[in-house]
Amino acid sequence: MTDTQWDTYRYRVHSAAMVTPVIRELWLEPIGEPLPFRPGQYILFADDRYAVPQRSYSVANAPRADGRLSVLVTLVPGGRTSTWAHGISVYDEVSVEGPFGTFTTPDGATSPVLLLGAGSGLAPVRALAEALLDPSRPEGAAGRRVTLFFSGRTARDAIDRLRFEEWRRSIQRFDYRLTCTRDAREERHRRIPALLPDEFETLRGVEVFAAGPPGFVTACQAAAEALGAATVDIRTEEFFTDPAPWYDTVPPIEHGARAPMQEGSP
Repeated sequence: MTDTQWDTYRYRVHSAAMVTPVIRELWLEPIGEPLPFRPGQYILFADDRYAVPQRSYSVANAPRADGRLSVLVTLVPGGRTSTWAHGISVYDEVSVEGPFGTFTTPDGATSPVLLLGAGSGLAPVRALAEALLDPSRPEGAAGRRVTLFFSGRTARDAIDRLRFEEWRRSIQRFDYRLTCTRDAREERHRRIPALLPDEFETLRGVEVFAAGPPGFVTACQAAAEALGAATVDIRTEEFFTDPAPWYDTVPPIEHGARAPMQEGSP
C-alpha cells in the first residue's frame, strides 16, 4: 500500500429511475459532509459495507447547494456492482470516494466547447453543460458557446432529450444535437465521428470533450483533430463494461488523458 489517501463520504439513495431500457439514474443525498468535486470528475461507488466491488462512475450533475449527486448506471450482464445498483432502494446507504479525474475545464477559459457523449458517457458531459451554462459558476462566467452532441442506439436511449431541447430553445448559446445510430427515422443516424465533418467546418480553437466506449472516444478524438482541434484541447473519458476494482491507489491522470475504467457503457 502507498500513502496516497482520498476521502470517503456517506450517502443515501434519494431517488432511482430507469432513464433508458438499461440505464438507471440514482440520485444520492449526503449524510453529513458532501463530496466536493468539479464538473466532469468521477467517484468510486459501492455499498456502505463494501460487499460489492467499487466501480468508478462519473458524477452526472454539476455541484449543487444540496450536495446531491447523480450517477448513471448501465446494467452489465454479470456485473456485480451494476446489478446491485439496479436493485438498491430509496434510503439505502452507499459509500462514495473521491473525487478523481481531470475531465474538467479551467475557470476563465473563453473558447467554444463541444461535448460528445455516447450511452452513459452522457454523465460527465451533462455535468459540464450544466456548469458551463450557469453564469453564476466559475465555468459559466465567460458565457461560452456550448454544443452537446449525444449518440444513442434509438430514441429510447436519448437521456434528457426533452431537457436539452428546452435548453436549446431558451439558451441562445447552447445547441443540442442527437444521433440515433439504429433508428433511421431520426434526423441523424450515423455515428458522431462520421458526422463531425458534416456538422462543423472546423474545430480549431474549440475545447472538445468525448466520453463513452473506447472505440467511440478514440474515433471522436481522431475526427476532432482532423477538423483542426488541438490535441491539448481534447479531453477524453473511456467507459468500460468489465472494469477491475482499484485494489491499492488510483493512478494519476495526466491532463487530457483517458480516465480509469467505468462500469456501464453500451
